[in-house]
Amino acid sequence: MERFLFIFGLIVFAFCFIFFVMNFVTEYEGLTLLWTVFGMLNACIAMGISEILSVVKGKA
Repeated sequence: MERFLFIFGLIVFAFCFIFFVMNFVTEYEGLTLLWTVFGMLNACIAMGISEILSVVKGKA
């Protein structure tokens, strides 16, 4: 489960980061910037939870 969360978070973060950079290079809407920031936040939370799950699983 923790590997899936980490890989999912990494893919979503990379996808959102590409659109985040494209937002500054080209003229995207402000809503696109907001979605990319929330997407990167979601990806970071998923990767953090995967790290927490791996630590908890190791102690049990």
